[in-house]
Amino acid sequence: MRKALFLVLILVISAVIAGCSSKSNQTPQTLHIYCGAGMKKPMDEIAKMFEKEYGVKVICDYAGSGYLVAKIEATKSGDVFVPGDYIFVSMLEKKGMISQYTNFTKHVPVIAVPKGNPAGIHSFFDLAKPGVRIAAGDNHIAIGVALKKILAKAERVKPGISKKIEKNIVVRCATVNQVLLYVMEKQVDAGIVWRSNAVENKDKVDIVRINDSINDIKTIPIAILSCSKNPELAKKFYNFFLTKGKEVFEKYGYEVT
Repeated sequence: MRKALFLVLILVISAVIAGCSSKSNQTPQTLHIYCGAGMKKPMDEIAKMFEKEYGVKVICDYAGSGYLVAKIEATKSGDVFVPGDYIFVSMLEKKGMISQYTNFTKHVPVIAVPKGNPAGIHSFFDLAKPGVRIAAGDNHIAIGVALKKILAKAERVKPGISKKIEKNIVVRCATVNQVLLYVMEKQVDAGIVWRSNAVENKDKVDIVRINDSINDIKTIPIAILSCSKNPELAKKFYNFFLTKGKEVFEKYGYEVT
């Protein structure tokens, strides 16, 4: 009798150990997203919503869109790409690295100035005033590309204006968040940022609109990378983003298409 009970006990313990071992070997699904740094707040919120609903670990990689393109090309890994401008999806699409994309919202460049606008910046052309200190994104990120195009349009209106404005740029930043930080800390008189970023910090900065005739409004896409090792999960996030995610972006001041 004792031997029978002992044998049953051994079998039960073995089953428990096997079950624990089986569970420990189950790795939770992981989704890797590349996202433009200026969209960190809404993306963080959407990622948490997705994790809660599907039990999936979402890893977000934030940087300037151009730097993310270089990383994707070098590693050939990741699942979803959300850059600050469609042009960066186009770069990857030409190399066969995009399986699907949709444009879902817009990035509107504005001039952010410290609260109270001490330098008296009321238009884009005021950035050419002598002594004005400007923070701008570098040419590898979406806001830097936008500024380059705005300057080209402004040059056609007022020849010579682009050189004067470029002369006043005292710092080039790798992300739009860094540009905004320079403005909020009053280290510069103005910075070219996205409207959504300025709206998020309206208690610390004022917004100066850029005239539509020279502005360069960007279209933001979400794309599934063809190198995704879990395309079904990537597609699930893609659909989630285009439904529930849009509401989050609207909350943060984006103009959803």
